[in-house]
Amino acid sequence: MKWVDSRGFEVEALVLGNQPCLRVRRGREYVADYADVTELSRHLDLTDLVAAD
Repeated sequence: MKWVDSRGFEVEALVLGNQPCLRVRRGREYVADYADVTELSRHLDLTDLVAAD
């Protein structure tokens, strides 16, 4: 599943090894991986995210 925000950030839910992860990119550039939504919310406004196709 993927979400995008108005500033061009894209969040993708994935599994690395056995651990769930939220990967953030902006365009083709990797930004960061976050372990959970709480950690992600410190860096992105979750209310600005919408589901991506």
